[in-house]
Order: sequence, then structure tokens, then C-alpha cells
Amino acid sequence: MKIIISLILFVFYTINVVLSQTYPCPFYRSLSLTNPPMNGDDIYILQSLLTRTTGLENLALTSNFDQDTQMALAKFQSLNNAGTTSGTLDVNTANLILELNSEDGYVDNGQIPPGFLYKVHIPVYKNRSIETIATLYDANLNVLLKFPVRTHGQNDNETGLAENEFCEDGSTPTGLMTFDLNSPEPDPISFGPYPINRAVQGITGNAAIVISSIRDGILMHTGEWPNWTPSQPMPNSHGCVHGHPSDIDQVQTILSTQLNVAIRQNTYGAMPYTHQPQGILSIELID
Repeated sequence: MKIIISLILFVFYTINVVLSQTYPCPFYRSLSLTNPPMNGDDIYILQSLLTRTTGLENLALTSNFDQDTQMALAKFQSLNNAGTTSGTLDVNTANLILELNSEDGYVDNGQIPPGFLYKVHIPVYKNRSIETIATLYDANLNVLLKFPVRTHGQNDNETGLAENEFCEDGSTPTGLMTFDLNSPEPDPISFGPYPINRAVQGITGNAAIVISSIRDGILMHTGEWPNWTPSQPMPNSHGCVHGHPSDIDQVQTILSTQLNVAIRQNTYGAMPYTHQPQGILSIELID
């Protein structure tokens, strides 16, 4: 019995050591100054998050880990007692910058930019398991529909925790982004049989960092979810906004028949997006 207990404790200890040495998504490697410099989307995200630290607002977003980035990271480490001022992104610093700088501070201004035919506004909580109420507006900000949505992405396979907005399958990013009505996806089980709305380009907030150069395929859609009923929470997505089937159908009906929004031929995530977006999506954190 003592041997079995010892083995169990050893397994748990090993798991904890591995997890403590694992980079949190979207980071997956140590980042440091090299020649030639390291390059990648993870560096662009790091630079974007660093600019949210006082005194680092002017750091250039080059996607290259250059000397300016090393110096900025070293200052962040110093200001936040990261245990090092090396200017190298280690696991501890990666977790720290996500903890301190992930929130974009985006606040919806209650307006719709000129030239757009509709707007969808979605308030969200840090706990994305809490479903919230989205509002569909016309160009004059008349309320056309209110409906429940879910913006929870996938959970991390190792920790079981929700993946953050910078992960490939994480929660729907906050911020302001262009939005467009597309023809249905070819998989009605996963996306429903109705036209979907596609987030095209981030304008402000976290959306501006990741959509669509890093994360694409962020949609507002439903699904033919097995054994699901409207009284139950909707399933988690891979970063999309989930809505009830009847509501997603009603949204596309209102857009196409009342607001004369064209149903664009679905691009299936192909870049660059070839249509002029007709709407705006605004997602803001409210706690």
C-alpha cells in the first residue's frame, strides 16, 4: 500500500513539474535576443501586450524579437517583480504578462461607425461559462433583437481551464471588429443550416491583435447539437459566438429582409476577405 501511495504522489508531483514548465498559450517557447532575431505571431502578441505597460506604449510591433523588445520585456519584468530582468520570455514571465495585460480595456461607445448597416453588441464576463445577452442594432441604433449567446472557447487539455483569447481555439476576443453576413457553412451539425456572421478585421482591443491575421474563422452561428435543448447552456465553441438556432435564423432574416444586408458568398476563412463588411461586432468585458 505504501508503495502504491508513493507512486501516486510521484505521478502528481511529476505532472505539477511538467505543467509549471509549460508555456501558456499562445506562447510555446523561450523568446530571447538572437542573430538573426526570432520571428513569429507569438512575438507580435507579446509586443502588443507589452505596450499596455506604462512607459512601453511606443514599442514597435515588428513580430521580431529585437533589442527594443528585449529592453521592454526586461522593464516589464522589473516593474512586476518577475524574478528576473533578463529580457527573456520564460514560463513565469509568460504567465505574468497574460495575467496582468490580457484585458484590453475596450468599452463600447454606444455608436456605429458611418457606412455600416448593423451592429451586434455582446457584453461578456471573465468567466465565459456565463452566457450573456447580445443586442442587434440597425444603422440608427434601433434595437431589433436581443438573444442569448455563448463566447466560451475550448478548455486546455492539460489544465482543464478555459483557453484565453490569444489561443487558436480560445474564447471569442473582446474589442471592436468588422462583421459580415455569409452564406451557410457546409457542416450544419457544427454550424447550423443558416447564414452565419463572420468577424473580418479587428479594429480595437484584443480583436485588433488577433483578427484575422492570427485567428480567423471567428463566426456567429448555431449548430444542430446532439441532445441539446434551449433550456441548457450552449456547448463551447472554438472561439466563435454561439446562439440558439431560432435566434441565429432570426438574425439573418432581419438582416437580409429588413436591413437589405447582402448574404455574401461564404469565403470559408480564405484571406484576404474579398467582400466589403456590412456590420460591426462589439464585444466588451463588463466585470
